[in-house]
Amino acid sequence: MAELHEEKQHGRLSFPYAIYAGKIPEWLRGFPLHWHDEMEIIYVVSGCMIVSVHSNETILKEGEMIFIRPQLIHSIRPHEDDPAYYYNILFRFTLLESSTKNYCAEKYLYPIYSGNLLIPDHIERDSELCKILTPHIQTLIDNRHYEGKGEELLIKGELFSIMYQLYRSSRPGDEQELYKMSVNQRLKMALSFVEDHYNESISVAQAAELCSFSESYFSKMFRNLTGISFTQYLKNYRLEMAAEKLLSEKKNVSETAIECGFNNISYFTRAFHNKYGVLPSHFSETKENAGTG
Repeated sequence: MAELHEEKQHGRLSFPYAIYAGKIPEWLRGFPLHWHDEMEIIYVVSGCMIVSVHSNETILKEGEMIFIRPQLIHSIRPHEDDPAYYYNILFRFTLLESSTKNYCAEKYLYPIYSGNLLIPDHIERDSELCKILTPHIQTLIDNRHYEGKGEELLIKGELFSIMYQLYRSSRPGDEQELYKMSVNQRLKMALSFVEDHYNESISVAQAAELCSFSESYFSKMFRNLTGISFTQYLKNYRLEMAAEKLLSEKKNVSETAIECGFNNISYFTRAFHNKYGVLPSHFSETKENAGTG
């Protein structure tokens, strides 16, 4: 399972840019809630998928794209039974900074990073902005291995063109949006706490105190952020960790349940079956058969 705050180096340290091809659910069942320091562009080549950004769910269809600002909590999952083939483009704003005074970064990039300027996120296929941006995205996809002569210049040029178009379509962030971002920054503490202590007893009151919120306000804001209650999120996280352990560590069901914070084995078995449609004792066997079919 990916870390909630993803700190993986995408691309090279000297050139923080990477592009990945993805298929869901064929290659992976989805990407759970996480955030990172890179700007992310998701472009759907075929099919459709659901992308959630700060609990706002978007059905992303063929030929459409979504832009996710750095530090925003987001997730990816399949749309019903529809498979999706897509590309992730990730880059740090430092790639586009100048070495002298960073004039363009301070004027155009930093306000986007901080949320003082809000860029369009979901770009629908028939929109004028999509028609403008798609050739730039396609060029990045076509040159995704950037092994040719001078292709770093080509990549930076395309990224500058994309950011120029997004900046032209941006709007000032209002106080409500900035407050929401401030609240969500604190809620990330609860997400990180779950990541580090999911196998221990964790209460809503504990998580609320960690974020310096009342229990009722924390519960409301957490649901706004994730779309589910904190209790449900904790259970889902534990089940995902259990699934990962069953596949990678080949442990028995009872041992896995206890290691993932479930003291009641019967409850764990029912919850696992409800989530994955198979008993935990048969999970690794089912996955192995799927992989060889």
